[in-house]
Amino acid sequence: MIIKLMIVTLSKERKGDDFLFDTGSIQWDKEVDVIVLGSGGAALTAAVAAAENGANVLVLEKTHQIGGTTAYSGGVPWIPLNHYMKEAGFEDNREDAITFIKRLSLGRADDHMIETFVDKGHEIIKFLHDNTPVKFTTPLSYPEYYKRMDEALKNGTRSLDPAPFDLNEIGEWGALLRQNPIFPPLTLEEGGAVGGIDFQLVAERMQKNIVTMGRSLVASLFKACLDRGVETLIETAGKDLVINNDGQVIGVVAETKDGEILHFAASKGVILASGGFEWNKQLIKAFLKAEITHPVTPPGNEGDALMMAMKAGAALANMSEAWWYPAMVDPTFEYEDHVMAQLGSGRNGPNSIIVNKYGRRFVHEGTTYNDMPRSFFNFDPVKMEFPNEAPVWLIFDQQLKDSQLIITMMPGDPAPEWVDQADSIRALAEKIGVDPDGLEDEIRKWNEYCEQGEDPDFHRGTIQFEALTTGGGSPENNLGKIEKGPFYALPIYLGALGTNGGPKINENGQVVDFKGEPIKGLYAAGNASANPLGPIYPSAGGTIGPAMVFGFLAGQHAANLAEQPAVNY
Repeated sequence: MIIKLMIVTLSKERKGDDFLFDTGSIQWDKEVDVIVLGSGGAALTAAVAAAENGANVLVLEKTHQIGGTTAYSGGVPWIPLNHYMKEAGFEDNREDAITFIKRLSLGRADDHMIETFVDKGHEIIKFLHDNTPVKFTTPLSYPEYYKRMDEALKNGTRSLDPAPFDLNEIGEWGALLRQNPIFPPLTLEEGGAVGGIDFQLVAERMQKNIVTMGRSLVASLFKACLDRGVETLIETAGKDLVINNDGQVIGVVAETKDGEILHFAASKGVILASGGFEWNKQLIKAFLKAEITHPVTPPGNEGDALMMAMKAGAALANMSEAWWYPAMVDPTFEYEDHVMAQLGSGRNGPNSIIVNKYGRRFVHEGTTYNDMPRSFFNFDPVKMEFPNEAPVWLIFDQQLKDSQLIITMMPGDPAPEWVDQADSIRALAEKIGVDPDGLEDEIRKWNEYCEQGEDPDFHRGTIQFEALTTGGGSPENNLGKIEKGPFYALPIYLGALGTNGGPKINENGQVVDFKGEPIKGLYAAGNASANPLGPIYPSAGGTIGPAMVFGFLAGQHAANLAEQPAVNY
């Protein structure tokens, strides 16, 4: 079918990284109702919802694997009022959940979007439970991160732990499911993200091809897509939107790995769910507060959806924010041709502190991974600098080295060559380029605080997250002298679990313009959109929860679009 557009459209010719424009006609390579860009949690939930509501759905995945950042993650969505909580005996209520989110968002989220998330989230989880292979449990030993706050949930958790899933159920697609090489096939409750590995269970699941956490969530969602006839094309990147003379998005221009340009028509809508822009240095420099030097995500999130949305006239929101993470690296550990930034450990434990280049502490070391890096952005107007700019340094002694896994260093093993160490604090400071006087003084002060059993500077040993699964912070858990040599130092970089700014959406997942009007036929969800809850990470699953909820709402709305797009022949 040939559709002639009365606007500038894209031809199948290409020069460098830019498409050549001409006026004329487009010959569609495929026509469907809904196109979804991406194959992570937001994308596949959107595809399930659209297909469930009768739409013919096409999923386009840029990379050679399915699952995106979600498959690489713990796969945990944070959903208030979910029925799994009730079955586990935990109480929740609407007012508390809304109040809590508003408190964390600091006025930077729309009340209506918060209420939509709280009201619709648990319904969507129940729908998935009843109608798809997607199943969860409540991780009883994994409480809320902000339990200490007055507005927080005191008992239980709103986080959901994906149940183990048999990868054989998706056939040959199972071999294309992205994985995190660090996570064993254990659930969150079983220690998949926090240690305590049951090696016998791991071996059994590997033999039977049973997956957990993010891989389980993606695989079960993908099975739901297969059951509903959703088609998926891998190594097919969305490059641009096709917009008709009425300003309606009616299709996508895509490019295969071999450079072939394809045109896909979408009669009801295009859903952008292909991740954020943390791997695009140009966009990072344009929008973020500082450079993300070590994304804690798989390569590929380069802002494709953001650039398409901007061309379409989308309003943007939350653009200076990301899901921050204090990243640590073993420079010998690579993943997809990049040194893999890891969810570093040790900073919550005793016998350690974090210092800046002056050798000074500047933050409570055990705060949540999204909060702790915010201190990197503090500006000194006298020295005209960011004194806490990453990398900063985790300083610890042999006691911590002997008691905890730190990145890839097992307790009892010799420290590898890439770890800086010295027999004295001064020698260590000189080795890593930190002020020796400042570091010696800070260690002296820290050791005094440990003797007193109180940290008056930053209040270590007082919050839930720094001893999350063992009853919360306490002087016994989190205060310990740095006194037994040799002494060690590891750099901590500004990392991110993704960006959380992008095109602004409404309660239906529709992308809106600067007047707040929906751009016809265009939707977004997950890190490809502005986080509808603002710059917050309420607890485990703070990214995936809103991604799935607004992905579902986008797919549902697109499929139920009353009118077919008006096109000019």
